[in-house]
Amino acid sequence: MRIVYFLLRAALGLVFLAAAWDKVADPLAFAKIIRNYQILPELLVGFAALVLPWIEVVVGMCLLVGLFSRGAGLSATLMMAVFLSAMAWAMHKGISTQCGCFTTKADDAISARTFVRDGSILALALVVTVGAFLRARRA
Repeated sequence: MRIVYFLLRAALGLVFLAAAWDKVADPLAFAKIIRNYQILPELLVGFAALVLPWIEVVVGMCLLVGLFSRGAGLSATLMMAVFLSAMAWAMHKGISTQCGCFTTKADDAISARTFVRDGSILALALVVTVGAFLRARRA
């Protein structure tokens, strides 16, 4: 069971590192995507575009190496819940925008597939988080 938890935790860490890659490389393009969601005030868009990818990197690295697993798992779960909520908000408002999940390219529009993918990542994050708390309780 330990190896399964390790693999799930490492997979989630790699997902977060992959998701951060384009955003770290091109924060201006990521800022445009954030702005398109029409959720944050303009004053916070640039800050979010610079900081959020690095939070993803830190969370991904922590999950990958097993450092602060409870906090990293909980952070991953909360971020995925917020990301899914933002996409639902955009769809509800009829805003046509990119997801901004794994790329800053325009070909990543929000779709049912995006919701399934990100919902699956949320489920994985929940499993990893619960596992981290259960493992800590046994220690």
